[in-house]
Amino acid sequence: MTATIPFSSRWTRLATGIATAAAVVLGAAAETTPATAAPRATTASLSATYTPAQAKARLRAAGITWRSSKNCEDKNRNGCTSFQGIRRTTVDGVIALRRASRCPIVVTGAAEIPPHKTTGTFTHGKGYKVDIALNPCVNRHIPRHARRIGSATWAAGSVEYLRESNHWDIKYKGSGSGSATPAARAWPVLRSGARGHAVTTAQQLLRIGADGRYGPATVRAVKTFQREHRLTADGVLGAATWQRLAPTLRSGARGDAVKALQTQLRRNGARIAADGAYGTATAAAVRAFQRGRQLTADGVTGPATWQRLLTAR
Repeated sequence: MTATIPFSSRWTRLATGIATAAAVVLGAAAETTPATAAPRATTASLSATYTPAQAKARLRAAGITWRSSKNCEDKNRNGCTSFQGIRRTTVDGVIALRRASRCPIVVTGAAEIPPHKTTGTFTHGKGYKVDIALNPCVNRHIPRHARRIGSATWAAGSVEYLRESNHWDIKYKGSGSGSATPAARAWPVLRSGARGHAVTTAQQLLRIGADGRYGPATVRAVKTFQREHRLTADGVLGAATWQRLAPTLRSGARGDAVKALQTQLRRNGARIAADGAYGTATAAAVRAFQRGRQLTADGVTGPATWQRLLTAR
């Protein structure tokens, strides 16, 4: 007689299989995971929250530290710093801030309840908020990359930053990892006399000599491109022209536009060849850049990624 597998066991096996398949489809195996990173996704860790151990491992791997005034982790005790029930979006958001700013980050408050506010949806106790210590680097970065919405409050996409007397109170309202997208940046406006990496990228996309100087030849090339695309042919490279000039690129693409992208990625620290082929290394470099700027890390170079590349200092 054949033994019947209990429903709970069958469901566990099915869920585990789904999780494994999802990891393969999403390319998890293609990305290198540090030895100190959080455990690989399982049916338990695919929830909206991290366990305290997972949260600490993720933060530690990103170079982020934490402290509490009473050296404790009790969620219900004042003076503790607890990661119990902290949301994945919150942890991943802090890591994205660290990567984008390259600032030291020290978490001084997380998912503990006292003395924080307990009413409302996006609270510390429900895992949506963290406190980080003030420091000159963070104090400069946040106001520069978010829009002011109050006397001491800034916002970038679904993230809100409140500067208090001795820390930043950060609220991550996004529904998933990478959903906290910064406020959209304007495309750079380039005209005759301009210089720099954005000019070099424009020249590469226009397939003319790329010397980083917006001279007569570049003005002529821009005007020609604008006429071909029924834009105002004024020779000024603004948002409308950039949106036509910078194409959406993904794995498998080839050509001068890919080489322009690779040049920008290299300028931002990627160790890839500028060979004009959008292969695995380029896609990985794009994802790394996107994660560092709180963009959707899908490895596809669309308008938002181009904007961040062109305006990155």
